[in-house]
Amino acid sequence: LLGPVRVEDLKAGDDVLTLDTGTQKIRWIGSTHRDSIDLAADPKLRPVRISAGALGEGLPAQDLLVSRQHRLLVRSPIALQMFETSEVLLPAIKLIGLEGIAIAQDVDAVEYSHILFDRHEIVCSNGAWSESLFTGPEALQAVPPASAQEIKKLFPEICESGYEPASARHIPETGKLMRKLVARHKKKNKPLYTIH
Repeated sequence: LLGPVRVEDLKAGDDVLTLDTGTQKIRWIGSTHRDSIDLAADPKLRPVRISAGALGEGLPAQDLLVSRQHRLLVRSPIALQMFETSEVLLPAIKLIGLEGIAIAQDVDAVEYSHILFDRHEIVCSNGAWSESLFTGPEALQAVPPASAQEIKKLFPEICESGYEPASARHIPETGKLMRKLVARHKKKNKPLYTIH
């Protein structure tokens, strides 16, 4: 293991340390580039900036830009009260409004990286925990068509009717529940990620 590596420097076959299953090989990695024309035409393509420390003490270690739908690990007593598990995955867009988390309006272009393992994993991103590409229904829509074809070849089960991938953590079923979780953290001034 080399320690922290920029996502731009990773490639298929590289080993990555995951939260749950130790070192895992990247099965597929790709990216989607959005330029200023794309971002102006569709503001929903703009990234969410999670400022250093916005998730909890020192998390992330430095600013992190992610897509709106990219999920981050929330670990807190509030999550435990609401979902009977202390760890849940929430999309970045649902965290908007918390201190240090906002749409990145100052970005002219963005490169979204997508990392796929044999299963859905939790990986470290700038010191914060976030998900790898989840092969749920929206996954193939998040990548360019050529990338979707590559993924289908590697994981043909994605195309089978009734395919339901297992997520690495509970994903709240509705936006209402997600907003409620975030509102409780905001009201109680509690971090989204706590060690204990």
